[in-house]
Amino acid sequence: MKINKITSIFDEYRLKDVEDVLLKHSVTGFTLYPVSGRGYYFDSYNKNHLVKHIKMEIYINADNVQDIAKLIVDTAHVNAQGEGLVSIDHVQELIWIHEKRCAEVSDFCYHSGDTI
Repeated sequence: MKINKITSIFDEYRLKDVEDVLLKHSVTGFTLYPVSGRGYYFDSYNKNHLVKHIKMEIYINADNVQDIAKLIVDTAHVNAQGEGLVSIDHVQELIWIHEKRCAEVSDFCYHSGDTI
């Protein structure tokens, strides 16, 4: 199976723009989590110094993973310290609960549009 998972963590204020660019390229399946943490940058005004971000997970055909990851990076980037990160992981197996079947690469086909 050639499916990857993209996990990205970025500023919560960039979410709308990231969602819009993904939807423009037919990436409609993603999971969002509100997260807070402390990395390279910390919030010195906040008592616990944690920064609020969004964590997004996307399962995608391995043929498209680099393009979609680049879209996220380019869209979330605002040239600020502690903007977040994007990771790409190989998925060994993925099972659809509602259909009780293994996911196939063809389940994750997205159009590239003009900007990828």
